[in-house]
Amino acid sequence: MKTHALTILCLIAICNLNSEAREFIDLQGRKLDAELVAVSGGQAALKRTADGRMFNVPVATFSAEDQKFMNEFAAANIKYVFDVSYTKKKLETTKRRANDELLTTERWSYKVELRNKQPVEIRNLRVDYWLFRKEDEGRGLGAARVATSGSYKLESVKGSAIHAFDTLPIDLNKRQLEGNFIYIDGTRPRSADAMGGIVLRIFDPNDKEVFKFTTDEGLMAAAAGKPKAAASTSPGSK
Repeated sequence: MKTHALTILCLIAICNLNSEAREFIDLQGRKLDAELVAVSGGQAALKRTADGRMFNVPVATFSAEDQKFMNEFAAANIKYVFDVSYTKKKLETTKRRANDELLTTERWSYKVELRNKQPVEIRNLRVDYWLFRKEDEGRGLGAARVATSGSYKLESVKGSAIHAFDTLPIDLNKRQLEGNFIYIDGTRPRSADAMGGIVLRIFDPNDKEVFKFTTDEGLMAAAAGKPKAAASTSPGSK
């Protein structure tokens, strides 16, 4: 297995417009001078003015006026910031012989981990993904082409938490000419497909793209429209 980790800071929606410090009052009449940093999933992240300490507090525990302020802030300042890591996973291998060739098929997938870098929970996102394969074909070529695609429903990720899921599998083919035989047309006696990369595109409940990630910018143009398996649920989700 080979694991990769990349940090992608993607601030979508509207730019970072943290509010100025103000006095908040909860339902018990207690007061707090703080700056509202973020609101999501019914939770408000507050930075206390006195010492800079961060608090995650349910919006519903505040006065009606403060709840209105927090909800308006949330609508105007949605922010999605993720760390992305992925691991290539070999699931199974099958071999067969055809004439003088040994043909091997390996089934692979990706385990994708998304770490929510916000201090509050995010909900109801859709992750569309495209997996690419480089087909060797015995000529040393290997342009990355879409092998499969799918969609995963990201129901909830708590603040600073990690959510992992497995993609659909793709098959990689290997071919080896046995013995001392050679191909008349000069084709190499060995060839092997390879994993060609991954593209992630994440959408909010209104189908607005809020985040994207790719292992190679050249792959992004091919990841357009609905994925082929748009209704699929990836196995191994956590």
